[in-house]
Amino acid sequence: MKPILLILLLGLCACAPSPEDLANVASQQFRERGETEETWLHDGELHFSTALEWQKASFQNKRVTSSDFLLALDEQGRLAIDISDNRNLKIHSETLTRKLNKQFEIIGPAVENNKKFANQLISDAVVLIASQNGWLKNA
Repeated sequence: MKPILLILLLGLCACAPSPEDLANVASQQFRERGETEETWLHDGELHFSTALEWQKASFQNKRVTSSDFLLALDEQGRLAIDISDNRNLKIHSETLTRKLNKQFEIIGPAVENNKKFANQLISDAVVLIASQNGWLKNA
């Protein structure tokens, strides 16, 4: 990871709830949402996953998990973007999913890929990407 990104991530972590807390809130979004007519909001299961698990997941699973993380950030009062309606939520979820896909793009041989991504949590990357895109409120 680039030193500047690492410093940014450490700064965010120091003044924000832990990524594990974010993952807990995000996983509750999935459970509390229940039945909805929006079929794209079902079956997100990557809240506590690593980048390796993300690489193997379906687009649907990734997009729903992304929406859960955005809803969790919003619930924590940290989100600066409007996701109050399903259209905006879907747009931002798809954007976040594409950015996570790019960040966790499979590299080189399996051994090299596993070494790079085995310990990278989705929740850490969500906070970093949201910050880089100006989606988080200033502390």
